[in-house]
Amino acid sequence: MQNFFNFTLFELEEYMLELGLDKYRARQLFNFIYAKGFDEFLDISVLKKTDRNMLSEKLFIPKLESSLIKDTDGTTKFLFKLLDGQAVESVLIPMKEEKNTICVSTQVGCKMNCKFCATAKLGFIRNLQPWEIVYQVRYIYNQIKKETYKTPNIVFMGMGEPLDNYENVIKAVLIINNEYGLSISRRRITISTCGIVPKIEELKRDLAYINLAVSLNAADNLKRSYLMPINNSYPIEELINSVKDFPLPERKRLTFEYIMIKGFNDTQEDIKNLVKLLKPIKCKLNLIPLNKHLYSENLYPSSIQTIENFAKQLRDKNMFVTVRKSKGKSINAACGMLVATMR
Repeated sequence: MQNFFNFTLFELEEYMLELGLDKYRARQLFNFIYAKGFDEFLDISVLKKTDRNMLSEKLFIPKLESSLIKDTDGTTKFLFKLLDGQAVESVLIPMKEEKNTICVSTQVGCKMNCKFCATAKLGFIRNLQPWEIVYQVRYIYNQIKKETYKTPNIVFMGMGEPLDNYENVIKAVLIINNEYGLSISRRRITISTCGIVPKIEELKRDLAYINLAVSLNAADNLKRSYLMPINNSYPIEELINSVKDFPLPERKRLTFEYIMIKGFNDTQEDIKNLVKLLKPIKCKLNLIPLNKHLYSENLYPSSIQTIENFAKQLRDKNMFVTVRKSKGKSINAACGMLVATMR
């Protein structure tokens, strides 16, 4: 049997023809399974009973064990136990005006070994398959639909480096984005990366007009290499040269994420380096207080006063700067804290 969630619409159309069914049945299945939330082919009454029975023998819709924990700020962390016994976490983050953001994982563990990230301490275990990524979005979206009809934003910022699982992430986005299914537009989807330059170049070709967020965290190579070993392979100059012409959705800006670490990257020299590096680019700099966790060792968050002053000085230089308020800290669901510890 084949996993339904691993099919793009085009692949499913071809498979319908192989089964002797009309091509348009694929669109119906996408609509019933994704948009309407059906979990059984036998319940899709627009299909003949014989076709429903055949599909039930040829395809399956997986069900994963899951649990959740909720923070007082409304953030919900989900743990999904995968079929091989591994686990990943996803986060539902409530926003203003009944809007929501779903933060999804792309790998079990991670190879990148960023010093501020708890996931790095797991090491790399394996890539998630497309269906395992799609499952997170569909499951949490179905929870949201009980309370609001507003389409959520999707951010690939959970466990793992999305561009290190390139083909599976691209396929998952195509499934999530399809108009007959979940129909989440590329304007609402953000892929975050630590800066794997060759894959950024491929992304320009394969998935243009999606939002891109770059985990920067330092504006000079010495500091960035200390925090993020990937910088030894693709230094800042090469990274900036790659992303500066990334094809974004209309009226969107490239996002640079900058985790604020006390006494390390929150100095006057850092402000000067950031202005020099980023001012020529149409971008947004997102300042994020370091979320202290068991594995962050000798790193500590900058004070709120320091962060606000840092942001003000950058804005005075006409830079677009936001300060992210961390959510889900008490349940280890904030940025850099996911490590699938709810087992």
